[in-house]
Amino acid sequence: MNARAASSITISRCDPAQDKLALALAASAWPEEERSSRWQARREQVQAQQAPDIVLLAAHRDDQLVAASLAQALPGRTAVTWLPQFSGLDESEQLWVTSQLHGQLRQELIARGVHLVQGLEPCDNSRAADLRKAGGFSHAADLLYLTAEAECFPPAAPALPFATESYGPVAAERLRRLIDRTYEQTLDCPQMDGLRDTGDVIAGYRAIGEFRPHLWRVARYRESDVGCLLMNAHSDNNHAEIVYVGIVPEARGRGFGLALTRLALWLAREMGCERVVLAVDAANNPAIGIYATAGFCQWDRKAVWIQSLR
Repeated sequence: MNARAASSITISRCDPAQDKLALALAASAWPEEERSSRWQARREQVQAQQAPDIVLLAAHRDDQLVAASLAQALPGRTAVTWLPQFSGLDESEQLWVTSQLHGQLRQELIARGVHLVQGLEPCDNSRAADLRKAGGFSHAADLLYLTAEAECFPPAAPALPFATESYGPVAAERLRRLIDRTYEQTLDCPQMDGLRDTGDVIAGYRAIGEFRPHLWRVARYRESDVGCLLMNAHSDNNHAEIVYVGIVPEARGRGFGLALTRLALWLAREMGCERVVLAVDAANNPAIGIYATAGFCQWDRKAVWIQSLR
């Protein structure tokens, strides 16, 4: 992109409640199946006069809107961002504008205390990959999205090789230490390890869907914490989500991960859920094998792109 063309484009922050043209352009990046719920959430936020969690940026050329980009700050010092959407720009201009939009977006999110920005893209979309790279992102992993339908749920409570405690009696610091141990030598998105404090990661886990303390379990074996199951509910579509399952290194290979997964399916049956869903790193073959044994099947695959702001 030549200097003259670049000098005619300006980047500015917009008010999502007022700049409807910019919001409509940027929001076209939302997956079609999510648009209705996201628009409803934005309307409710405006009506309630809540502090917005959305950052909306727009690029103009001679007062003409040519691009817009959205990010959403989330609990746990993280944010999700969608690819910029364009109007009337060629491919080279799109790459340059993407770098400018994300440069300002980084500053906006740093000011909000965000430490990690993430985005999901189709694995086979080279153009999306080019735009992510232009925005300063790196590819962290491919995620497999798995589901187990109700017919896969165990008919009775599974026999467990360990005792479990629900979240209530478990101190936050104890859970943080346990999760830190389960991250050691992890095969699940190791590129993201250490990019956020574990306390912030747990806050992010808790904010997915609906947190219910009895669905968060710590596994104890011979008086030691050896693993955890963190599962949240999604009552709007009657399913549950395994947010995280982790086993400490010295307890791996004993079937504890499978036992916790079957426990999750049993808890879902007890709640009357139709299915349990989860996401797992496509390179984490041991975990994929565990989930397949428990009855999970793949329904989607996405590439995770990340950018650290620390």
